[in-house]
Amino acid sequence: MSKLIADIPMDQVVAIELYLGYCRETLSQVAAKARARRPDCKVYVINGGMWNPDGSACPLLKAEGDWISGKPWTAYGYGWDTGPDVCLTLERDRYANFWTTTPLIGPSGPITSLSYAAAQGGIRGRSGMGMKLGYLRLYASQDGTKDARTPEGLRNDMAADGCTSFVMGDGGGSAQCWFDGQVIPGDGRKCHNYIVVYAKNKKEDKPVDEITSTIMTGSACYKAGKTITPRGIMVHSTAAPGVMADSLRATWNNSNTDAAVHAIIDDTQTLQTLPWTCRGWHAGVGSGGKSANDTHISFEICEPEECRLLPAEWVALYRGNTNPAWAVTRLQLELQARGYDPKGVDGSFGPGCEAAVKAYQADAGLTVDGSCGPATRAALATRSGSYLAYNPQEVEDYFQAVWTRAVALCAKLCRDYGLDPVTDILCHAEGCRVGIASNHADVEHWFPQHGKSMDDFRQEVKEKMEGKTETTAPWYADAQKWAMEMGIADGTRPTDPCTRAEEWTMLQRLYRLIKEGK
Repeated sequence: MSKLIADIPMDQVVAIELYLGYCRETLSQVAAKARARRPDCKVYVINGGMWNPDGSACPLLKAEGDWISGKPWTAYGYGWDTGPDVCLTLERDRYANFWTTTPLIGPSGPITSLSYAAAQGGIRGRSGMGMKLGYLRLYASQDGTKDARTPEGLRNDMAADGCTSFVMGDGGGSAQCWFDGQVIPGDGRKCHNYIVVYAKNKKEDKPVDEITSTIMTGSACYKAGKTITPRGIMVHSTAAPGVMADSLRATWNNSNTDAAVHAIIDDTQTLQTLPWTCRGWHAGVGSGGKSANDTHISFEICEPEECRLLPAEWVALYRGNTNPAWAVTRLQLELQARGYDPKGVDGSFGPGCEAAVKAYQADAGLTVDGSCGPATRAALATRSGSYLAYNPQEVEDYFQAVWTRAVALCAKLCRDYGLDPVTDILCHAEGCRVGIASNHADVEHWFPQHGKSMDDFRQEVKEKMEGKTETTAPWYADAQKWAMEMGIADGTRPTDPCTRAEEWTMLQRLYRLIKEGK
């Protein structure tokens, strides 16, 4: 193996430590000690940096509050206290731990003029650490192989792969790693210092039928004490990307909130938040003057952060607004990829970002207002691999987990209350169309992105109740996905008949694609 890359989700990072071996222990010995200290965790180890006693080549190294480097100097590096708080910074005195050797990618993007000791140059094996949109990246390549790189080559590789920051560690035969049992051994030497990352072991999920009862007794809805006889189930999704079950429950469990559902689902748990026969506050009033609040059990499916990129959920980004840093970072990366310099990829919508947006809008024939609203986002999302396009593959594991939990919950409720899964389950959008809910898009704005519809959902609940556990994609899934990706159709109502106007529109879109050679 000539190269290993570990992209560790930041929410799975438990701790990061700087291990000082002082050239007395091998990589495997360090890994063995780390595994013994935290047998509950996955362990990742890389060689942290070059160390020459005369100071000619050494990292900027601070471990548990003590400076190890003989000659501290100023450069971007990674600072942290425990590990999950790791960030690229110049504030080396602020953190208990700080490490850098050669920064390759800084807050403003790839560093064009790299500064490093002569011993670090050339085409060599490399080690390093970086950040990539919610992931901690660890990297190592073997000396003398096709994956050996110059520092500039490594910088270019990491930038092209979406890293928003990266620091190169050691090189040559010293470049080595131990990633949860996978090894780049280097030349086997004992190194001065190592970076050790501890990550959560992905344990087996609890059975998806398992429901944790955590009733919102502080909710005004619960305190109202009104009850229903359940006649159906209404499926919602939160439209609050990144907010998971525990946080949503905490937000709603008070007397000032006017929303309440019977359950909340994320990829790790199903929480029951109201008694099943309590009258919830989830549907509003429909056009027929009726409300599913009076008849339906309800639950929310928590949406991952990436759902901010769905057209129905995009919120305009502009200078002076309280913008989500995650979304601004995506915008800056997309502008940069298109050749418009936002003056840094830092999640802050400053003057440089505004100027880059305006320049793009002018070139694209859009209204030049410096705001990344729905039209600008949609235009930027057309590039293949765009940072502003929702990519179902990035969150497919999450989607499958919440889908499975939702199916299991509905199967249980249908059994318990004598409901028909085919006729008695609907989503908020469907509730609006039949006049028993307010005008919301969920979940039809999201499910089709993963090739799923409410008809598929109801069918899987039915099969779950019948003891059929194997799930297969519907016969039209590939065509549905293709039509959505090409912009021909939105993926909703996949088995419904279409009007002549809809048919004309889809044919016109297909004709334009053919003319454009797509």
